[in-house]
Amino acid sequence: MNKKTMALVLACALLLLTACGSVPRETEPTGSAEPAPAAEVPAEAEAAEVPAEAAAEDKSATLNGVLDAELAIDYAHDYEPDIEGDVRAVVEASASLQEELNNIEKLSGKYAPLATEAQTQLEMNFAAGWLYHIWDTELNSLLSRLRDSADAEAQERLLAEQNDWEAMREEATIMSIGAPEEGGSFYPVSQFSLWAEMTKARSYRLANELAGMRGEAFAMPEGPDKYGIFLDTQGTGSVYSSLIVQKGWEGDDEAVITVYRLGVLEGTVSEDGNGAFAFAAYDESVKGVITIKGWDGASFEITEIAGTSPFSAGETFDFPLAFCSIP
Repeated sequence: MNKKTMALVLACALLLLTACGSVPRETEPTGSAEPAPAAEVPAEAEAAEVPAEAAAEDKSATLNGVLDAELAIDYAHDYEPDIEGDVRAVVEASASLQEELNNIEKLSGKYAPLATEAQTQLEMNFAAGWLYHIWDTELNSLLSRLRDSADAEAQERLLAEQNDWEAMREEATIMSIGAPEEGGSFYPVSQFSLWAEMTKARSYRLANELAGMRGEAFAMPEGPDKYGIFLDTQGTGSVYSSLIVQKGWEGDDEAVITVYRLGVLEGTVSEDGNGAFAFAAYDESVKGVITIKGWDGASFEITEIAGTSPFSAGETFDFPLAFCSIP
């Protein structure tokens, strides 16, 4: 091999070594950056905490947006879709059933100006219907969640109970305010206001049952303390007897007591202390004492009988189902 060929071979070898990154081991990287210290909290834990906090903040912001939004009053506007969207948002953003029901109460307050600012009878009718729709939407939401959580037997029971409740609502409405044809133009306001209270009471009972299925704590609100509808169903889905304490058309407190197969008593009610109220029939044939027991119902004891009557002094009638309060 001549010198020219030898030089060419050595040059090619040197070129190959350089291309393959042959660097002396003693060569140190440039720069003086210190290695980052180890994190005290695992990155996975931080990643899990941040979304949870953000989700809670989003829910709180959603609730505030729904409940605090100023309501624009326009009786030509249909508020039912708005109400349904608001109820859905409250259900999704509430942390518990107790909080949910409290927020539905607040939602009713948001829409209350529709009733307080109504000027015409038509506006009053619309407003009463919208306020009832809040509780009706919540009731249907609770029923849907209960059915999803219940087994086949419980679902069948829930369906039967709801059908019974709807039938009793119709009966109790007529007992309290009469039939629609008897009520005139103001009847829708009376009916929807009463239905709102009935549906509210039913919603609380369903929420209480759903909370039990979920293992959540739940407290019922205070039951009727004076004005209310109390029923005796004799263990069935029909109304056998009823006690209704309400404001009369002239502003006086009155009671309508219907006792199965014995008759109807109508009269005045006056305070007697400790949850008891004195009852006197308009024809003065019967006097007695009404005792209100909140969600545990009510009772009526006859203390005096004047003349011929199907009732007897000393008789006591129980109405264990507190169907609703009356506004």
